[in-house]
Amino acid sequence: MSVTPPYCDVVVLGGGPAGAATALTLARAGRSVVVVEKSRYEAANVGEILPPRARPWLEQLGVWRQFVADGHRPSPAVLSAWGDAELRATQHVFSPYGSGWHLDRRRFDAMLGEAARRAGAYVRCGVTARTGQSLGPDEWRLELTPALRHGSREHLHASYVVDATGRVAAWARTQGARRINADRLVAMAGVLVHGVEPHGRSRRDSASGADDGCTLVEASADGWWYTAGLPTGRTIASYVTDVDLLPPHRRAWRAFWHGRLRDTRHTYARLRSLQLTAALRVVAANSSRLDHASGPGWLAVGDAAIAFDPLSSRGLTQALASAVSAGDRLHRHLDGQSDAIGDWEHAGQAAHERYLRHRTNNYALEQRWPDSVFWRRRHAARLPAGAHARRTGTTGDD
Repeated sequence: MSVTPPYCDVVVLGGGPAGAATALTLARAGRSVVVVEKSRYEAANVGEILPPRARPWLEQLGVWRQFVADGHRPSPAVLSAWGDAELRATQHVFSPYGSGWHLDRRRFDAMLGEAARRAGAYVRCGVTARTGQSLGPDEWRLELTPALRHGSREHLHASYVVDATGRVAAWARTQGARRINADRLVAMAGVLVHGVEPHGRSRRDSASGADDGCTLVEASADGWWYTAGLPTGRTIASYVTDVDLLPPHRRAWRAFWHGRLRDTRHTYARLRSLQLTAALRVVAANSSRLDHASGPGWLAVGDAAIAFDPLSSRGLTQALASAVSAGDRLHRHLDGQSDAIGDWEHAGQAAHERYLRHRTNNYALEQRWPDSVFWRRRHAARLPAGAHARRTGTTGDD
């Protein structure tokens, strides 16, 4: 909708999965909600896999049938070469939730935003919240500004603010929250397609396995690789390493990426007949959290609160889970239950500690490169008491 009401119960800053799911939960409970999203859901995000365990959250949000109808690509298994060179498969058929899914992120995000709108939320695209002022308990005044600086400014009053702005945690930082980074991990991502022969025919290599629908994860000397087929028929390939291990100049990235690719066995076999379609992108992939994810009149959800290493495959699932929980807690809080959000910090800290144990366990499985700076950094994080490494065919959520 183009007109924003002057007052709402909750304003959600950020219309990605966490923000849209929070708004959807609140709107279905009868709350007035405004979602402020700077994009118009037109940008194509780097492809992601949605693990089977996310299905109950989509069902709870009432969007599962629409999700299935939207044409995301099923992922029957995760193939991993981790700890040794042997390729192991974890079949999703054994999961009680069915297969995983290779997402069209633009379609996925837009679906959740539209579901929130249909439930009664006002979804404002192409605007940002530039400033916010507390007018007292349970009242904020925000100034909404067009993202492209065309159009008039608006003012919005809300009882509560939800920060769903991703890793930047834009609102939380204005409230004094500080980002704590556990590492410097980044993903150097490229989108690939099959090469074209002179006569216009697609050149496909049957040995590549690029069209089998499986996610492939492979450890290498200075990082690890992730590849998956996208619903569009293209392939996403990401080299994950520490930012200081990348070439300092962008012009050297492509040669560096191809050089690291040639050092792999299974990933190279999958990608050798494919060609990059555009420049490589480097995106943050580090583990991080806010030192406090809530305060008087606000809380953070999704990546704004806790951001995960992609090896865990927990990012989207946790975003949906935290959104549903936040929406339910805020509804009860606005109903007068003063303790409804009191343990939000404790719940977030507990989730983060579980994740850190999971991350340490996974990286401890790989011991082939003891002299590698990348792997020495991972192994320097000691396993918590009582934890132990165990071999598994998957590195992520099932």
